Amino acid sequence: MRILCLVLLSCLLSACASTKFSVLEINSLSAEKSGIGEFEGLEYLARRAPITQTQRINIIFLHGIGWVENPEDKPLANSFIQGVAKAYNLETPEKTVSSLCGRDKEDEQSPRKNYIHIKEATPKLYRTSIPGRNLEIDTLVCMDKQVLPVGNDLEFVIYRVFWDELMWESLQFAHVGQDDANGDSSNFAALRKGVNRSLKDKLVNFGFSDAVMYLGPAGNEIRSAIRGAMCAAALDAAGVDFSRLGHEGDYKTICDTANRTSIQTDPFAFVTESLGSKIALDLIREVMTDGTETVHDDMIKNTQVFMLANQIPLLGLSDISMGEPFQPSDYSASERPTFIAFSEINDFLTYELVPFYEQLYRNSSIDPTLVGMAEDGFDRRRLVEKLGFNVIDMRVEFAPPLIPFVKSFVDPLFAHNGHVQQPRIMEYILCGARGRDVKIDGCGVIFTNQKQK
Repeated sequence: MRILCLVLLSCLLSACASTKFSVLEINSLSAEKSGIGEFEGLEYLARRAPITQTQRINIIFLHGIGWVENPEDKPLANSFIQGVAKAYNLETPEKTVSSLCGRDKEDEQSPRKNYIHIKEATPKLYRTSIPGRNLEIDTLVCMDKQVLPVGNDLEFVIYRVFWDELMWESLQFAHVGQDDANGDSSNFAALRKGVNRSLKDKLVNFGFSDAVMYLGPAGNEIRSAIRGAMCAAALDAAGVDFSRLGHEGDYKTICDTANRTSIQTDPFAFVTESLGSKIALDLIREVMTDGTETVHDDMIKNTQVFMLANQIPLLGLSDISMGEPFQPSDYSASERPTFIAFSEINDFLTYELVPFYEQLYRNSSIDPTLVGMAEDGFDRRRLVEKLGFNVIDMRVEFAPPLIPFVKSFVDPLFAHNGHVQQPRIMEYILCGARGRDVKIDGCGVIFTNQKQK
């Protein structure tokens, strides 16, 4: 009996055990050699703002694949906001924001005044695989504003950008909505085994379909709409709130308004999840090379993009073309943005960026149309000049074993989406890094080791 109790206790303890958080490596492409890196955190970016009573950092938060507005799941950016609050030793409720864009967190049916819808100037029609049948797309994204004060002089303003539900209703439902476990298709989906049914929806119907849809022509519309959302965020940060914009508008009109307005705001940064990282990279690269100076340039110059579980190397296969080559940016070294990619080593759906760009460079040849760009050997820092931005990899490990006693297989979903639930990762995001260590000096975060004392 005693042996049986010990076995049961061991199983329980094993099931509750978690992998100790580890930073395995930090690697900056701008460094002379691998294994070296340094970046500033969100709090440092906020301190760049003009000295006022309250300094702010504005954050554009872009989501990835999956059913983001599922009312039964954690709301978008909820864990991130909780992670920021906990880093400053602030108490937060389990649900800090609404699941739906612009709704009250206590009553999801009650709209608030903190949102804006970005639309097409005129609805667009996409031809389908059935001759003569079209799909119409009008409203593209919804963005709302969440404010988290963490002290008397520091405030985080999070602009959550939602495109998932709108794209699902306009485009994806017509293709895969007959297969998911909701509504009229629930009886059919119920024929699957429970775990298979859940995984089919989570990974494919609501997951991979997002990526496939984005890589098609709808991706251009999503990026244009996010540009519109960025213009609305810049106007809001400068005092022209969403109510004055009528809570909706087409992206061209909103951006024309922003570009005609003298905008002085606190700095902007980006936090992106999964597919959102590819969207941010594509958008920023377009802004840097479009040959025009707009409010978008002001928002991304010298900014930082914190990427959580990106798939840029994989999705970058769609960038291969026989059209015009990518043009280098004309941003100066001090204006280049920095992409900081946090990758859990056991995540099936994440890739590190520095090895990707090195691999792509070494296995490609120079474009004959770009005269005067011949090189003598590989140089990491010159590669940064070509890209127009720096990339830094943070290789981490934190996912717990999925099956007790089986350490060779950890929870792949948590490895993909558990980053902001790691207090140490939030310390890096907020304070920055020097080598493998968090930059402690001058950062107002209450560090994990201090809380444990």
